[in-house]
Amino acid sequence: MTIQTPIIPSPCTGICTMDEALGFCLGCARTREEIEEWANAPPSRRLAIWDELPARCEELKIPITRLPWPPDQIAAFAAAALKENSGTWVLGCYGACAEFFYPQGEGFEVSASGGAVTALSKQGALRLSIGSYARALQLRPGHGGGGSEAIFLVIAKTRASLPAASVLTPLGPDEGAIDPGARCYPLFDLGIGRADLRFCVRLAAPELADVLIRLSGRPLEEVLAKAGSLLIKHSPARVVETVLGRAEIFTPIPPPGSAPALGPHTHLLPSLLSAGRSAPPGIDLPPAYALGATFYPKPVPPGNTHPCSQTACRGGL
Repeated sequence: MTIQTPIIPSPCTGICTMDEALGFCLGCARTREEIEEWANAPPSRRLAIWDELPARCEELKIPITRLPWPPDQIAAFAAAALKENSGTWVLGCYGACAEFFYPQGEGFEVSASGGAVTALSKQGALRLSIGSYARALQLRPGHGGGGSEAIFLVIAKTRASLPAASVLTPLGPDEGAIDPGARCYPLFDLGIGRADLRFCVRLAAPELADVLIRLSGRPLEEVLAKAGSLLIKHSPARVVETVLGRAEIFTPIPPPGSAPALGPHTHLLPSLLSAGRSAPPGIDLPPAYALGATFYPKPVPPGNTHPCSQTACRGGL
């Protein structure tokens, strides 16, 4: 008979700085002694330490803490949140992201197998891949814009790597498309120049494909200047890939200055992207982590509308 020991993740967030006056770490709120004993501590002791941390984090005013979820619990949380449509999933960074949720009354499918969680609707699709290195962080109440208690799914930057393109780059057929029927269509990386995510378009219109092929190797600003009107006209699927997943958005691209579609939508705003932020201003993730996905636990209100989590929600793709 094999007895499995429960996995109790470490509270460490990679911010290993001690407050010598109070005797607590400013990242995880443990004492030096608790940190030293952690590796050999039994599950009961680890749980006892976890129980002490919320009050300490409040005293220390630590804005972002780790949740005591192993990867299988993170995957279970993601599957449940998608099935219950209990909030918005955001893949991407400040200025370049996809927002995924189901408008009220829209049908959808959710499947989960191991660490893979997939959701599909007429307006978009989402796939999260929760591997053994995934971590869940939580923005504590009162420390983010609008009071949102966001949950961030992350991995260590040392384990995060996507092919970084800084210019428009053809990627060939989209073999990773969530819908197998779309895997024959060409995928173009728009070249936002980040190593932790990429923002792509998947094309079904030959006219648009021909234009983007001619613009290959050009920077994002030039591509948007020369092909922006065609992108709006044809509204290709936007594909945002991160270190932990992929979002595909099928809703129309709004004209400049217009509000986003009433459903899943994307933002590609070079003026915000240039800030180099993963999360919106006011939310600073621990620098050791690469952001894979963000969950904002806000219910979708009636009327097929949704409060956008991006600071500037007009314009862009």
